[in-house]
Parts: sequence; C-alpha cells; structure tokens
Amino acid sequence: MRSVLITMLAISAGSLPALSEPLNFSDEALARGLNFNMGFNYLQYGAGMVLADLDGDGDLDAVIAHGSGGNLGLFENDGAGYFTNRSVGSGFTNISVASGMAAADYDNDGDLDIFISGRYTNSRLYRNDGNLTFTDVAVSAGIVDNGPMYGACWGDVNQDGHLDLYVGVRTGDNGYTGSNHLYMNNGDGTFTDQAIAMDVDAEGDPTLVSAFYDFDRDGDEDLYLGTDKGSGGFWKNRLYQNNGGTFTEITTQANAQAHIDCMGIAVGDVNFDGFYDLYLTNIMHGNKLLVHDGVGAYVDQTVPAGVGSYHVGWGTLFADFDNDTELDIYLCNMQGPNRLYRGSQTWPLVDEGPSANVDAAADVFCVAEGDVDGDGDIDLLVGNTNGRVHLYINNSPDLKSNNYARFNVVGNNGDLNQFAVGTCVDIVHGEKSQVRQVRSGTNYKTTSEYTLHFGLGDAAVIDSARVIYPGNTEIRHLSNIPANHEWTLYPTARLGDKDNNGRIDVWELREAIVARTGPGNPIEPGVEIYDMDGDFDIDNDDLAIMGLGTRTPTPKNIGHQHGP
Repeated sequence: MRSVLITMLAISAGSLPALSEPLNFSDEALARGLNFNMGFNYLQYGAGMVLADLDGDGDLDAVIAHGSGGNLGLFENDGAGYFTNRSVGSGFTNISVASGMAAADYDNDGDLDIFISGRYTNSRLYRNDGNLTFTDVAVSAGIVDNGPMYGACWGDVNQDGHLDLYVGVRTGDNGYTGSNHLYMNNGDGTFTDQAIAMDVDAEGDPTLVSAFYDFDRDGDEDLYLGTDKGSGGFWKNRLYQNNGGTFTEITTQANAQAHIDCMGIAVGDVNFDGFYDLYLTNIMHGNKLLVHDGVGAYVDQTVPAGVGSYHVGWGTLFADFDNDTELDIYLCNMQGPNRLYRGSQTWPLVDEGPSANVDAAADVFCVAEGDVDGDGDIDLLVGNTNGRVHLYINNSPDLKSNNYARFNVVGNNGDLNQFAVGTCVDIVHGEKSQVRQVRSGTNYKTTSEYTLHFGLGDAAVIDSARVIYPGNTEIRHLSNIPANHEWTLYPTARLGDKDNNGRIDVWELREAIVARTGPGNPIEPGVEIYDMDGDFDIDNDDLAIMGLGTRTPTPKNIGHQHGP
C-alpha cells in the first residue's frame, strides 16, 4: 500500500512534463488490403481476432472471425503493412458463431497455432502446418466442447514447456451448467481438462474473459478471471495464485474481486513499480483501474485516474502509442464511442479517442495491437459489428522525437515453449524502469503481437535489462541496448550457436569475428546471438567466451533474483 500512496503523490504532483501533440491515427484497412466485413456478432458478444506472425517471416499477419456465413479471414502481411487475402486454401472452415481467438505454439514445432472458441458450436484448434495452412485437430486433441465459450488464454501452468489452455464459459447462459476449462497439455498433442481438479473452474460463475500473468512476480503464471454479471454483488472476478503448478484463490486478500460485469482485461504497469496493474471494463456503472500496491493487493484508482468511461465496455489494452514511456489505454465500447486515454503521471487522464480518429461510433467488442507496418510504433486492429474491421495506422506526431525498443524473446527450454510465453523483461533507462511479459490470448478474445514494445521517450539507450524466464530458471542481464531497433533476445544456452546444434562451430566463430564491433561500439540487429556477455557490442571478450565446442552458460549471464 505504501508504494502506491507514494506513487499517487508523485502522480498528483505532475512528475512528468506536460503532454505535447495529440495522438493521431488513420483508418487504412481498405487501402492496405484488409477488407473484411464482420457479420452480426451480438450473440457471442463479439468475434475474435489474431494479430501475430503466423508464417515466421517477421511481420504481423491477421486472422479475423465471423465474416459472411461464419467464414474466417486470413490476411498475409507483405512486411510493409499491406495485406493479401489468403483465406482460400488456408484450411479454415466456417464457424457459425465464432467467439474467442488465442494463438500459441501448443505443439512446440516453432509456429503459432490458433484456438477458436465457439458459442454453442464446437471449438476449433487449428494446427499450423506452415505456409499459412491449418488443420483442425480439436477432436483428436481432446478439446470437445460446444457450450457458450468466450475468451481464452494460453500459459505454461506447470512449467513443463508445454502450453496449457484456459477457456472461459458463460455458465448459466440459456441454462447451460458447464463451467470453465483448463486444458492441460499432455505434451503429445492431446489435452486433459483439469479445471475442476485444480479448483479453477470458477464454481459456476459466468466467465467472459481470462488472463495469465505474473501477479506476484515469482516467475509463474497466475490466473485472473473476468466474471459477467458481477455488478449485482453476488458474482465477482477471481484471482488464482500459482504455487508451482497448483492454484490458490487469493481474490479477497488481493482485493481483486471488482464486482463488475467484467468484459475486458488489460494488464500493464502504469506506475513503473515493476508490478502489473489491471484495467477492467464494465457496464455503465464504470470500468475499474486496479493498481498493484507493490506488496500483494490492488488499490482501486479509477476515480483519480478518470478512466471510468461509463459506457458498456468490452475489449481493452495498454500500449504506449506515442513512445513516451507512459501506457495509454484503448477500450472498445458498445452503444458509445471507443476511448483512448492518453497515459500520463498527471491524473485524471484525457480521452483523445475523437481527436486521434479511433473513437469508432459503432458497437465494437474486440481489439488487438501491434506494429503492423514495421515503423516502430503500435497500430490497432479494431473489430466491428455488421461492418468492416478497422486498421488504425499510428501517425502520432510525438513519434518523431520519442524513441523505442522492441524485443523478440527466444525461449530457454530447448524446443519447448520456443516463444517464451510467461517471460518477463524489465528494463531501466535513466531513472525509469518498465516491465512487459510475453503473453498469449490478451484482453478480450484476441491475440496481440508477441514482440515486446517499449517506448523510451528521449532515452537513446536502455541502460540495463533483465530477461526473466519462467520459474526464474534463468535471468539474463543485458546492458547498453541501443534504441530504435527490434532485437532478438536469446537464452544463454543458445548464445554463439546460430544453427542450434548444441555447440559453437568454427564457422560460427568466424561469423562472430566478421561481426566484431569492438568495445563500446553497438551491434546492429541480426548478430545478437554472438553478444555473449550481453553488453550489445561484439569484442574480444565475446570471442573468448565463445571458444569452440560444447560450452556451459557463464555466470555473468545468469542470476537467481526474485521479484521485480
């Protein structure tokens, strides 16, 4: 509690400079080839979307649910943010009432597969077969359900390297008595539902949305559930603490119950204390901003922050749209304009949705974010009902003066969990620290990009960073990271081993020699794997560490610290 009070004093005092020019976006969906008309999706309260690299070429492709006749739209990105419709031949089949989407590499073959929940129709698990083709393997995988399924998320609950799937069920809908699912990954392409056995089925609550994230920063995936119809005071949101593969509900002691009609969950650190805060959407009674107190509980800061909104809110997310280090809040509304609260340490926040051209006065449920056009800022893919999706390209003026850094994290468990789901990256630049976590299945029914994006303001260099892998099995320490690049962060076991054969070969040492920059001279993206000591140059120290043959991780790159 004390850390939150101190932070609030800093906020009220206005600890950062005043905002400059307003945020600005342009809807370029049609111009960029993303022509997809979403149908009537009120029955399932919105149809999901994926914005992720599905073909492994380094840019963000899109999958959008519930077009005409229930078809799915698959769109390939050309690398510059222009799309080609690849739906024909993709293997996707029509889903009469498609609901949520969550993309993850469940089979550990190096590409992202897609789970799609259905409302009173069978859910699908589309295995990625490469070249933007997919096969539905839900039945053989043991995922057989046809109730009122909503948001889903992936996480490695027991840290065995195989991603598990949580699916929310709106229990009570039309008398449906089934509850939420936690499909534990058996590692052989099949799943077993353990929600009841692990006591995370929410006991019959009508769950619309779920989120895996590290609430207590102990290195594992805790679980937060957004419960519909909680405004009456009977149902509540729930927080389950992960204790090394088992869960304990800590809702009350963490002050996480909310008692709202929760329809969206955004996870991010708004006050720079290293712990994850929550923004939760609601009906007209008002959304909630729950700020972590730095100890083990949430404090409701909705009113001071001015982010109640007081419309029927749905999907929401945190993102730094102008790269000024502050997390902005975007949220979708039904029967009201969408909002974009400009992040600031001076509260209350200001809704710049109208001036930023992202207020979309239609019934909107779902939103995903990512750098669609590869220019170092965050764009938005926003759904619709009975209308075309929106692709808001970010043109905010402050981007010209503010810096950024982007990180693609490689997993440290060999061929398991290659996308490093659950990994946290903490950075420090100047007197400011920030944290992000690799998560799969975010806010409401969508998947946003896996790449971690940090706005840096006027900082040209990240002084230090920690890559904290699940279970704190490895903490890699980095320093002197140049801004305005997208970097790949490798675990220690992969350093120097470009072909991933378990040893450093002569040709790899030669390539490192060619890439050598000398002490203090920063590298360019593409040779990070040869930066053995993590200081973002390649010098004789790195070459000496490489040596030849089989090696073991160096103590310099591994730590065992806990917490933020």
